[in-house]
Amino acid sequence: MAASAALVFAGKSVATSAISFLVNKAFSYIDEYCKSENMDELKNRLLRAMPHIQAVFDVVNPELVREQSSGLDAWLWQLRDAVEAAEDAIDELEYYELEEKAKDQKVSEWGSPLVKMKHKFVRSLGPAVNKTIKKISHRDTLKRLMKSVDDLDKAAVGVSDFLKLTDHLSGGSSTSSQQKVQKLMDNDRQTSSILSATIFVGREKEKEQIIGWLTNTSDELGETRVRRTNSIPIISVIGHGGMGKTTLAQSICKQDEVVKHFKVIWTTISTSFDATSVTSKILEDATGVKPGSDHLEPLQRDLKEKLASINFLLVLDDVWEDKKRDEWEKLFAPLKELNTTGSKILLTTRMQSVADMAAKVMGVERDKFLTLQGLEDDKNLKLFNHHAFSGLNPRDSYLKLIGEQIAKKLRGCPLVTKVVAEHLQSNITPEYWRKFLHQGLEHFKGTEKDIMEVLRLSYYHLPTELQICFRYCCLFPQDYIFEKKVLVRMWIGSGLIASGIQSLEDTAEQFLAQLTRKSFFDKKPIWAQREFYVMHDLMHELASNVSTGECARIVDPVQLQDEKYTVRHLCIVNIHSFSADEVKKISHFKNLRTIIIDSIPPLENDTLCALQMIVETSKSLRLFRAQLWSTSCFAVNFGNLKHLRYICVSSIPQDKICGVARLYHLMVLHHGSSGTKIDEARHLGNLERLRYVSYGVHGFGNFPISRLTSLQELHNYRVEERTCNQISAIGSLRDLRRLGLQGLENVKNWEEAKNAKLKEKQYLNSLFMEWSTPDQIMTDNLVLDHLEPHVNIRELQIEGYPGLKIPSWIENCSVRNLISLKLISCINWDYIPSLGQLVLLELLVLNNLPKLRQIGRSFDMSKSSSMELLLPQSLNTLEVSKCQKLRELPLLPPSLISLKIQDVWLTKFPIIGKVSSESIESKSSKLINVRVTNCPHLTSLEGSLLEQKLYMGTLRVLRLVDCKHLESASIPFEEMKQLKELAVMQCPKLRTMRDAKDKLVPSSVRELAIGGCGDLELPLLGSLQLLTNLSTLQLQNCSSLLSLPSADVFKSFRSLHNIRVTRCENLSSLGGLGSLSSLQDLAISKLSGSGDAEEHLVETGNSLRISSLSFDLPSLLLHEPLKSLCHTETLHINDCSETKSLPERWLLQNRSSLRHLSILKAESLESLPPSMQDLCSLKALYLDDALLLRSLPYLPSSLKNLNIIKCHSALEEKITKHGSPELNKIAHIPDVQIGGWHFLMGKKFSREAYHKLSDSDRNRFMSGSSLH
Repeated sequence: MAASAALVFAGKSVATSAISFLVNKAFSYIDEYCKSENMDELKNRLLRAMPHIQAVFDVVNPELVREQSSGLDAWLWQLRDAVEAAEDAIDELEYYELEEKAKDQKVSEWGSPLVKMKHKFVRSLGPAVNKTIKKISHRDTLKRLMKSVDDLDKAAVGVSDFLKLTDHLSGGSSTSSQQKVQKLMDNDRQTSSILSATIFVGREKEKEQIIGWLTNTSDELGETRVRRTNSIPIISVIGHGGMGKTTLAQSICKQDEVVKHFKVIWTTISTSFDATSVTSKILEDATGVKPGSDHLEPLQRDLKEKLASINFLLVLDDVWEDKKRDEWEKLFAPLKELNTTGSKILLTTRMQSVADMAAKVMGVERDKFLTLQGLEDDKNLKLFNHHAFSGLNPRDSYLKLIGEQIAKKLRGCPLVTKVVAEHLQSNITPEYWRKFLHQGLEHFKGTEKDIMEVLRLSYYHLPTELQICFRYCCLFPQDYIFEKKVLVRMWIGSGLIASGIQSLEDTAEQFLAQLTRKSFFDKKPIWAQREFYVMHDLMHELASNVSTGECARIVDPVQLQDEKYTVRHLCIVNIHSFSADEVKKISHFKNLRTIIIDSIPPLENDTLCALQMIVETSKSLRLFRAQLWSTSCFAVNFGNLKHLRYICVSSIPQDKICGVARLYHLMVLHHGSSGTKIDEARHLGNLERLRYVSYGVHGFGNFPISRLTSLQELHNYRVEERTCNQISAIGSLRDLRRLGLQGLENVKNWEEAKNAKLKEKQYLNSLFMEWSTPDQIMTDNLVLDHLEPHVNIRELQIEGYPGLKIPSWIENCSVRNLISLKLISCINWDYIPSLGQLVLLELLVLNNLPKLRQIGRSFDMSKSSSMELLLPQSLNTLEVSKCQKLRELPLLPPSLISLKIQDVWLTKFPIIGKVSSESIESKSSKLINVRVTNCPHLTSLEGSLLEQKLYMGTLRVLRLVDCKHLESASIPFEEMKQLKELAVMQCPKLRTMRDAKDKLVPSSVRELAIGGCGDLELPLLGSLQLLTNLSTLQLQNCSSLLSLPSADVFKSFRSLHNIRVTRCENLSSLGGLGSLSSLQDLAISKLSGSGDAEEHLVETGNSLRISSLSFDLPSLLLHEPLKSLCHTETLHINDCSETKSLPERWLLQNRSSLRHLSILKAESLESLPPSMQDLCSLKALYLDDALLLRSLPYLPSSLKNLNIIKCHSALEEKITKHGSPELNKIAHIPDVQIGGWHFLMGKKFSREAYHKLSDSDRNRFMSGSSLH
């Protein structure tokens, strides 16, 4: 299959119907301004050529073209160039129309009487004069339009050269072929964005083998032998693309026996492999924190220290590198120094050579690795049927038979089976399936090449508009996580989504849903109501292949010479590594519509200037997105890029915003500036096509928002009394989907509220309403009643409303489609009606309703045989807080997943009730999370949901905190088989549970917090020795605690990483703490007991490798087990009030690892030790209340941040003198604060001057640039 003829079907993205539309549009402008005799003939000739062009499109398909045709390739691009030139010219003429309309508005609203008079005079001259003026002012655009029409004519004439080719390729049946393809497209089902459940089919044997190898010391699987004792065993899962290597590894990592044995560290490698970046990835995955360094040596040191004390399973997923042995050596160097016996590495790759390389470098031998073959026929058929028939059994036995033959032909490749099945789901007819079996899979043998061909086949059967969106995504790296709303806006901004009956957003979201259902994307779990998607690496490879000549992702300047001039969409990564001359080569791409720039380090000035020139000369540009330190220079000439639809930049100076206000096609504006209020941006109100705007923390400022009728989201809109910002200004914004209103106290009466026309906004999904004066009382409820949203509203938040009652439209459940309802700080409400009729409601938040006494009508709960519909049956999350007069909650629905109660004066804890006459037993439990905090009137949990054993089996989190009068809590721990987090704290009156010995804390608990819990304290502490899966332990106010567990107990804790001990007044020994090899973070504070821990640890030795240490007794560093620490990264001493000097010996022991040092209450500290200069890894030093500190020692060159909040006035005086020794000692530190003085890269600022600097100003100083 020819790359140039087959892959450049960018031309096909210009359908003939679209060409015909452009032709008619172009000639309408030509007729208006440049009428000539030959125009009608030219127009008719072009329209007559459309069927011939369509005939070529019908058969120029990679399924049919089998050999290269450079002439056809050139013609396709000639056609596309001409069409896009015409589109640009038409777009520019439309721009002028929008500009003229904006000028009219500007004169009308802001013009002086003289300007208005002149404008009126020009308008009165009549259409003929105005037409002549336009013809003169638009002559360059009209010339380009004429030229593009001529170019279209030449391309149309050239189509005759390829008609014979199309006849040959199609066998004279191009129309028939097109009809069949069209039928396929027409039959494509409508889908939602919700994915059907995925299934894990087959691979059970392989999974068991690998888990057995991971959790046992014997090695049945690969008979892996370790040549060196300091090598970590590796198992490699090998298989070609789409065989399910990653899915298998993910399934393994979720198994309880694996989680119990290891800390799982998952790192995706893909094609980018260098030791520094991979080490950084592993370190970030291991700690959850992005490393502060980008140099290999400190990263290796940090990784070694992080992993030294734990058993880990390092998963290196999708590895390709099999040649750079030196990079492998650097990667494995810190791992081979760990001297660990329990950790292991799981590697997935397509290539045996990668597995060999990893084994050789690590120093392990093996007889075989696990190679994934195809799924067994029955398993593959199960997978096929699941996706082809949506999990249902096919009714058509003949169709089922064909499906069996297709599934068998696919040779057990899971990805191909999934893609093919979902492709066939679009046309469930025996005829189409039979054709696919005999033609589409004729030569399929299961090789990687065959797999890619089948994926191509599925791609080319996508509707053209889906193909375009799919190709575009190759601009992003492999394994990139796409956020739905961002991707949708970028598709729209780059001009990939055509206008139609639906909104652009709905269309784009449907495209994404269809691509997901067809397995071109995979949906990730929703996080914080945001949707994310990823592409399989084979799909990314496919997108890169089929987008050749159209999309380019440039990582290295060398790539620029290989890319064709035809590129439309461009992404440049790490542009800071490009020279100015290399950047200038981008000008080779004459028709760029998308430019995405990604570079975290600041650019050199000449590079930035070269890039600025590229942007300015890209006259067809639709989307510009730059992640750079400074983007203000681009704003200067934004106004000349008339086609721009999408801008995403870090900053636009206030005086440059007017240039953006001339972009009348602009749809998306993301701008991160947080400067002063943008009154200069008042003319942004003329951008009537603007759909999304984000402009710093101060919102919109003063400009007429009422004309932004295309706006989809409006956040933080502050209602004010001035004309531009009244509530009525949003009345015309009918397309809003999300709306946030503030300052609603400025709505004076119900007539003003009604003018917002919220009830007419049928597309509004999310509404936030806030009053800033909640302490006032509003007796008139009509304002809120007339802010009723449309029935389609899904998310609603009312905050700070000062009225006396809830709005009538909630009480009568008019907003019946709500899924989220948050009622916050409505301090005058004492009653909330029944919400049972909100049958879709999933989330209910009641926060700071201090007068609330009742939810729904009261009833006798004990006599209720079925659940009163006071709360919806669909409710899964209920959060109630700061409701001090609420004594009782209604019955909770069985659908509940999470219950959070805080600062509520309940006298009785709620229960879960029955629905109507339904048996409780018929409902499976969904309850996962119960958190109760500060309920001072709660005395008993008897008869509550915590005694409903049916609902305890799924509970994962239980927290009872600060319930001062809680006495009775018979908690059925024996039922909580899945409990992971337990906290019982500050409940001092708790009595011992009945049969406490038989109700020990379940061994599944991983996070435990105990303290001040009365008689329950001893049984809970007694359970400690059985909780060997603990990762976090917090002990607070445990008066009965005399010692931490013994060494024998601590040795069995292999995953305990974090211990916090606070206010345990009788604790006199740290027990066997020194035996806790997995411990990483230790915090000890406010202990009043005395005792020497050293004598308790003599026989156990010391295995501690703590990375973060916090305490308020500096003397602890003089005793074991803390005395011998030598790998600590962070040290916080919270009370140094009686310490004159720091423990110098201990600091030197940790000089190569210590990065953060914080000393509080340093009232007696007279000096810092001279050896501070030797702390070669120290990055941050913080001192507070160091009032006796008069001078500084020499400080390490690694130090980046020095902060001394209070010091002796003599030190402040010394650092302000130019050339003084004290000033020289801090000159190398980028960021310094000493007393009232700040230093950025050596430049001095007073406290007042420093706080006036913006974030961008500080960034410029830190990057070495000067302020402009």
